[in-house]
Amino acid sequence: MSFSQPSLTEEEQKSHQFPSRYRCEACQIVVHNLGTDFRTAETKIPKKKKKRTLGDIEIMETVEDVCVKEKFDAYSIQEFGGKVTFKGPAFPDRTDPGMSMGGGLWPIRYKNHCGDLLEEYSEDEVYAFYRQGNLFYELCLRRQCKGQLTETPASVDFQHTLTPEEQICKVDGVEASALTRVVRRWNCKYLTQTILATI
Repeated sequence: MSFSQPSLTEEEQKSHQFPSRYRCEACQIVVHNLGTDFRTAETKIPKKKKKRTLGDIEIMETVEDVCVKEKFDAYSIQEFGGKVTFKGPAFPDRTDPGMSMGGGLWPIRYKNHCGDLLEEYSEDEVYAFYRQGNLFYELCLRRQCKGQLTETPASVDFQHTLTPEEQICKVDGVEASALTRVVRRWNCKYLTQTILATI
């Protein structure tokens, strides 16, 4: 096995966008950061509060802060045996030594890719994905990682005990895709308030 600095095409070297061939791993990094930040924010909820989920302001602040360049300082890329891999907290099993590359345009690429991933969803939808354990599936498996991964890696598998409101968006523990997506577009909480008032 040989180590070398990761090779990029001339176009990739100049681009502020993440190279398409690495977007699955970049997505995993974003989800790891986002899920970790949500989890950290939830630990700050006072224990005396019955509701153990984040409020609108906390959700908005967490999502808005996740794409800042400093959030990606812990990551680098490395070419090992001819294969480019990413190293950092989202990949705890990658501990091989060798020459790594970071800085330069990479923080900008991470920031831009993060923004692109989240722009089509509201903050409440993203938090619902996280609470239902579907954050990686919704943001990555359905598009960025299609054909590369078929299941959620352990480092980005954020599972929770769902509240009654959140359970309404599930059917027998399995995502009811058509219904769930409609519910999410209605922001879920507004629909569940009506349903819970009748049961």
